[in-house]
Amino acid sequence: MHTLLVSLVAIAALDSLNPTAVALQIYLLSTPKPIARSIAFILGVFLAYWTAGLVIILGLGQLMRTAISTVDFAWFEQYLYGIQLLLGIVLAIVGFTLKSSTESDREKRPQKLTADRTFLLGLAVTIWEFPTALPYLAAIEQITRAKLELFGIMSILGVYNLIFVLPLVILLGIYIAFHKESAILLHRINRAIAIWSPKILRILLLGLGLLLIADSIGYYFGHSFLKLSQLP
Repeated sequence: MHTLLVSLVAIAALDSLNPTAVALQIYLLSTPKPIARSIAFILGVFLAYWTAGLVIILGLGQLMRTAISTVDFAWFEQYLYGIQLLLGIVLAIVGFTLKSSTESDREKRPQKLTADRTFLLGLAVTIWEFPTALPYLAAIEQITRAKLELFGIMSILGVYNLIFVLPLVILLGIYIAFHKESAILLHRINRAIAIWSPKILRILLLGLGLLLIADSIGYYFGHSFLKLSQLP
């Protein structure tokens, strides 16, 4: 379990570098009386990502149970490592080709700023970007191989998603702690993220991709160093 947690914490930290969610959170914090709607936005992002991960893992878990009862599980484990290898290759390619742009995309601002609408905004933004959430898919594949019980899956996904929304929580904390001075500080943070996050993402995606590739190749040669499939 310790190996899995360390791996997932690292992936979640990478995954949390989300310029879109950060830009929207900073915008919400620039509006009058923003705390309730910012909290609702964070909850929407958390719930959408957690639920999507749970649904995918349970689906893969059912597939694993079917495989165990119908085919040799050793073969199916090789199949899962094959998926990891493909994910690693895709991550490495994305990291290598990611443009280090200094211009952040401008998101449409919500017309209504009630808490229920910003909650739905968090859901919508997260679901919209989920198909490109390659680090999360890599984490889901590792959780699936760990063969955890339902409570363990829900808990570890909760930990992952708490880390995923941590930058949004930190921004809210900055606003609460430095209310009057927060506008300038948040603008600087947003600008720094727009400049540096593509560069950081490029290095981290490439590194994670190479790690998954190396682990998959190591498995086929009998030396998988993550050994997640051996977890209880």
